[in-house]
Amino acid sequence: MEPGQHIAWFVVITRWGQWKKIPERLQELGVGCYIPPSYHTLIFLHTSKPRALSIVNSGEVKGHFLIDHNTHTLLEVPDDQMEAFIRVTTEHPESVISADIPIEKGARVRVVRGSLKGVEGEVIESPSGATLVVRILSLLTAKVTIRREDMTLVEG
Repeated sequence: MEPGQHIAWFVVITRWGQWKKIPERLQELGVGCYIPPSYHTLIFLHTSKPRALSIVNSGEVKGHFLIDHNTHTLLEVPDDQMEAFIRVTTEHPESVISADIPIEKGARVRVVRGSLKGVEGEVIESPSGATLVVRILSLLTAKVTIRREDMTLVEG
C-alpha cells in the first residue's frame, strides 16, 4: 500500500460458502476484514479503495461492492459506525442484519449498561420492548433487543 493512502471499510457481497477461505487469504495479503457471524455473504474489507478494487477485480474475493447511491462510488463505512456494528454483531450474533428492512425513525440512544455499553444507535419499538438499531450509512442494520433502562437519549 502507498504511504498516506486513506484506509476505510468497504462492503463486498459474495456467494454463500466463500466466507470460510476469505479471511485467511486476506490476512496473507495484509488486508483486514470482518464477516458478521450470522451473515456470511457480507465481507467488510479494511483497506484503501485501490486495494479493495484490486482484490475484487483480481478474483481474490468474488463478489460485488455495495455502492453509495449518493456518490455513485464504493460505499465507505466510517470507523465509528463499523466499530458499533462489529460490537453488536459479535456480542449478539442473533442480531438481525438487513439491507432492505425499512426502519422507522426513532430516538438516538446510547447504551449505558451491559456488554454493549457505549454503542450508539436508533431505537424502534417492538412488542417485546425496545430494539436498538445500529446503521451503516442507512444501508445495513444490525438489530438487538435491549431493556429501555439500559439506554439513554443522546443529546442533539
